[in-house]
Amino acid sequence: MDSTLKQMLDGLGFSIQNYASSLGPRNEKLVRAKQLLDELVASAESGADMAGICMDPRFSEVAALIGELASEPPLPREETGIEAADGIPPASIAAAGYHMAFDSLPPEQREKQKVFYDRIFELEKQAENALHFNTLLMEDTVILDMTRIPLREAAVATLEQAESVFSPTVNFQQRLAASTYERVTTIAELEFEGTKMAELSNTEHTWDSLCIEVIGLLPACAQAIESFGPNDDSIAKLKNSHRFMAGFMGITWDDVFSDPRYLLFWNNVFWPRVPEEKRLLHNVTTPEGWRDTLKTKFYDPFVKDEPPLRHDPEKARVRFWGQEYPSVKTLDLLNDPPRPEIDRVPVLL
Repeated sequence: MDSTLKQMLDGLGFSIQNYASSLGPRNEKLVRAKQLLDELVASAESGADMAGICMDPRFSEVAALIGELASEPPLPREETGIEAADGIPPASIAAAGYHMAFDSLPPEQREKQKVFYDRIFELEKQAENALHFNTLLMEDTVILDMTRIPLREAAVATLEQAESVFSPTVNFQQRLAASTYERVTTIAELEFEGTKMAELSNTEHTWDSLCIEVIGLLPACAQAIESFGPNDDSIAKLKNSHRFMAGFMGITWDDVFSDPRYLLFWNNVFWPRVPEEKRLLHNVTTPEGWRDTLKTKFYDPFVKDEPPLRHDPEKARVRFWGQEYPSVKTLDLLNDPPRPEIDRVPVLL
């Protein structure tokens, strides 16, 4: 039976059950409504869809009878012959949304999620009513696992594919996510840890991108001259960057290509994007060859009249998460970032 149809019929049954507590089980309209509803349920279980049930004259009659039951005078409690109703709907009402969600999943997702929904539907069968069902859900780990396990699996899958990205921040984030989602024990903890990881990772990704952009100023300026020619603007930018990198960060061209983080980017991300026609034009076949071509043809000739600059380790430093480190430690920092401690703040009621 379609989950939406089941939810509707269960709702009608709950209404009829509630009237039984005040009108007694022998009320003629009540008996007739229950009989018609049982017939509609049997029809739905035999394959009738929502449209077919709603068009069935018995459906209109049940709805009309339920409306009429609202104006029936209640019997004295001692004459109903039944215990006072607790007014709690059946478990199927509370579980209807899960049936609808499961039915709407694409086949491939349904197969992956089946183990979780099977457990939810098992709890529905065990439950005495909707309140009991919700209690069982809270006591069980199925809702947590429903979120936690796919997140962990996604982190592991991303980590396996991360080699092609050459991003230390991605590697760290996915390793941490996999281990975190393995150990969380509550939905609240999962949400807190997930949000914390996302916020810190966003900062680290941005920091990493800016670091590569800054430390790569010299080869980027040389690349601009190679691509667009040595015009006044591109030459001025190259000279300014040449002086800036040494004066502000104590870094020269050779330092750039001694930096482990920049080399990871240069060898695996930048070099593969150099067009084949440029490689043929300059007769280079390696990232080192492209580096030397840029230096000898598009860097050295334009800074030869500049004052000599030297590496200064006291200036060659980066600030990361509130502390300073030698710039050559950047790759190590990203592989295992010194993240700030963030404690859970208790909520005072």
